[in-house]
Amino acid sequence: MDELLSLLATDHKHITLSGLQGSSYALVAAQIAVKTKRDLLFIAPSERQAELAVQDISLFSSLPVILYPGFDIPPYTPLSPDQATVAERLNALYRLLTSEAPVIFVASCESLLRRVMPKNKLGSSAELIIRSEDVEQEDLTRRLVDLGYENVSLVQGIGDFSVRGGIIDIFPPGYEAPVRLDFFGDTVESLRTFDPISQRSLSEIAEAVILPASNILFPPDASSEYVGLQSRFQKEAERLNWPFEKLDALLEKISSGRRFPGIEFFLPLFYNDRPECPCPLQYLSKKTVVFIGEPTEIQRSINLSWERIQANYNESVAARTPALKPDTVFLSPDNLAEELNAFTQVKVFDFLEDDLREAKIFPFTSKSHLLLKQEVDLQRKQKGLLLPLASVLHKWFTKNEPVAMACRSQRHAVHLAELLSHYDISAHIYNAPLELSSFQKIEETSTILLLNQPISEGFDLQLQPGLQVHFLSESELFGERRLGPRKRRRPAEKDQLRFDELNRGDIVVHREHGLGIYQGLVTLTLKDITNDFLEIHYQGEDKLYVPVDRLSAISKYKGISDKKPKLDKLGTRTWINTKKKIKESVWQVAQDLLKLYAKREMQKGLALSQPGELFQELEESFSFDETSGQYKAIAEVLEDLTSDKIMDRLICGDVGYGKTEVAVRAAFKAIEDGFQVAMLVPTTVLAEQHAKTFQERFAGFPVLVESINRFRTKAEQKKILNNLKIGKLDIIIGTHRLLSKDVLFKKLGLLIVDEEHRFGVSHKEKIKRFKAEVNVLTLTATPIPRTLQLSLLGIRDLSVINTPPEQRRPIKTFVARYDELVIKEAITRELQRGGQTFLVHNRVRSIGEMARKVEKLTPQARIALAHGQMPAKQLEEIMVRFVNKEIDVLVCTTIIESGLDISSANTIIITRADRLG
Repeated sequence: MDELLSLLATDHKHITLSGLQGSSYALVAAQIAVKTKRDLLFIAPSERQAELAVQDISLFSSLPVILYPGFDIPPYTPLSPDQATVAERLNALYRLLTSEAPVIFVASCESLLRRVMPKNKLGSSAELIIRSEDVEQEDLTRRLVDLGYENVSLVQGIGDFSVRGGIIDIFPPGYEAPVRLDFFGDTVESLRTFDPISQRSLSEIAEAVILPASNILFPPDASSEYVGLQSRFQKEAERLNWPFEKLDALLEKISSGRRFPGIEFFLPLFYNDRPECPCPLQYLSKKTVVFIGEPTEIQRSINLSWERIQANYNESVAARTPALKPDTVFLSPDNLAEELNAFTQVKVFDFLEDDLREAKIFPFTSKSHLLLKQEVDLQRKQKGLLLPLASVLHKWFTKNEPVAMACRSQRHAVHLAELLSHYDISAHIYNAPLELSSFQKIEETSTILLLNQPISEGFDLQLQPGLQVHFLSESELFGERRLGPRKRRRPAEKDQLRFDELNRGDIVVHREHGLGIYQGLVTLTLKDITNDFLEIHYQGEDKLYVPVDRLSAISKYKGISDKKPKLDKLGTRTWINTKKKIKESVWQVAQDLLKLYAKREMQKGLALSQPGELFQELEESFSFDETSGQYKAIAEVLEDLTSDKIMDRLICGDVGYGKTEVAVRAAFKAIEDGFQVAMLVPTTVLAEQHAKTFQERFAGFPVLVESINRFRTKAEQKKILNNLKIGKLDIIIGTHRLLSKDVLFKKLGLLIVDEEHRFGVSHKEKIKRFKAEVNVLTLTATPIPRTLQLSLLGIRDLSVINTPPEQRRPIKTFVARYDELVIKEAITRELQRGGQTFLVHNRVRSIGEMARKVEKLTPQARIALAHGQMPAKQLEEIMVRFVNKEIDVLVCTTIIESGLDISSANTIIITRADRLG
């Protein structure tokens, strides 16, 4: 390592590294940037690998690690990029432009191909606003529009701004929360960030940098720049033979200042008389070190991207759609190589190639943890999760070799430290980033450093003769890889109404004054204090102004019918009397229902033991951090199971909020104590899906899971039922087939019911047979009124999971005219990352023709049809094949609304979306 750093201090341009396994590249890249005090550009073959590189490098470096994301729109398609992506790209370039200290800039090779706004334009467009300085409000709002911001009533996303009296709210790139400017006259009296949901202030700031919200900045009307822009469009149209009517349509949109889908592909014409713009590499300092992770894979990815760009350009030309030539909008592979040759390049090869004569080669000695992972997995059933790992750790400790493990979070690190203590291994929990000198501070032997930030792959690396370090990845060894580190979030206000849930005209309920109509947000000054208020109208033109910090007193009205309710009148007892009547009705219903559940409540339950070490290992193997709602639900279920009361709990939560994991934990607890578990689901498809999920979660544990449905032969069903009867089978998952008389259990301890509202009355009566004898856990996203009523009255216990997974990526929505290139690109991109696609075409008459078009556009995809006029058995078979990834594209009607959780289906294309509700 020292020799490598010495060479980098010279002008040597080409350096090759070999032998770096796992995520050891991240440690080396971080050391280069830190020790040489030079900027470093890390190039990854794909977007996913770029995101993982940011995670891995930031574990070893205190320098800022900046991700430069690629655009999520295919070349030459009439789509607008996601606003958050545009903002992140502009912020990354601005940080490169203005940073005085070294930074690590991470980009996929494809993201570097797109040309960008010139440096001088981005630098001059940034607006610096300082507290207590004078700013003309009207000039500022005009400037914001010029910078691509949208004037809205309530700021919610990046690129929004709103004006209310002397308050201007802006959500600029580079900020995690919007910024509020409070004016006194033309003086910025206060400057602070605020929560867009609650509208409450977060922190005071001294200054704010307002960057452009768009790549495309329009020149002022009637200016020489505007005339030049029109002239450039006309010259290109003449040179490339664009249709006159389409050129006129383009110029009309530009003259009106409208940013239209696909405008990004005309970016060079907005900034230069010569139709060419810089690439991101021209923002880098001349001393930047370029670290190329996988040169062969990167070159392949660049070539594929360039082929795709040219193919899409040719399709645009064939369709007579205005488009600039590829080398005008993008950087060709040759031009990219030429730009990169201006910098010092460090390339990492697994195997050295013949054409590396000019490069100085540094061989590293390192090893990945693939074999260690296999060993842990193989011995897991016999020895548990940690014993095989503990024996390997003790071997390393006897050689005095430093060991660290990157954990998925602080909570995981604390949990792992407790588990390792049972094997005489002490642990120090350390906050990332990790300095290598930290190992020297550990005086005790048999001590491992636990880091509170993940790494994608573990590795062993020899840093110098006689010094080998071991970095373990908790995610790699114990669970699926996940992207991190996740940003720390403040806990959400419990059950508080969100501003983005309110629309003008909504009926709301005030805790003290009853039903009124929400009429929007107003700014009022009372006794020299200016504040924002919710304006609510009541009967007889009464008005109530509620301060935004009293939002918790308001809730949205949810009626049981579409009938419009009668509004209350301020200053009367109407609302008080209404509340009194409701309370009396509730108690009457409660008395009737208490008798129904009295027998069950009096009966003694199974009282399972407290969770043991195996249960902790199951928790540790969960690939995600539990949300607060999920964690609370799991704790409540475990409390029920270990008490002497029979459990009857309803878990209510939206699709994807983690209800299944609650069921997994409950099932494992019952099995750990020697009981069997039955899971009842409404459809065969859900049965197959749940069986797959449970089998994956219990992989490595001595648990046998089976599903019984119409896809099993009679012989298979007979064998499954026999194993169930004699106690060989731990979990059985099935539809109402489980309620048949021939289904007998040896020792049933837990019944899990998924989506109870989708079962018929006769099936529910059969379910009641179980309820007096075994623990029952019901999962639902949409509880039926009676089930919910029982839960709300406390007769059935209720757990609500109302917090979505924190790492869940936001859904990106693109609205475009019907365009076959868009469909082709969306499906192709999904196929390239191993995913699946729904194509919703809600017309049975023409759905076959649509499927044939898709087949022609993407001949490499496996395509199937699904609609409501098919026989039920055929439809189920198709859905099961889709769940099992035997189908790539499902062309279907809205029949897919069945609560399925297909994690690999990341794209949905909806034709004629205007016809859907």
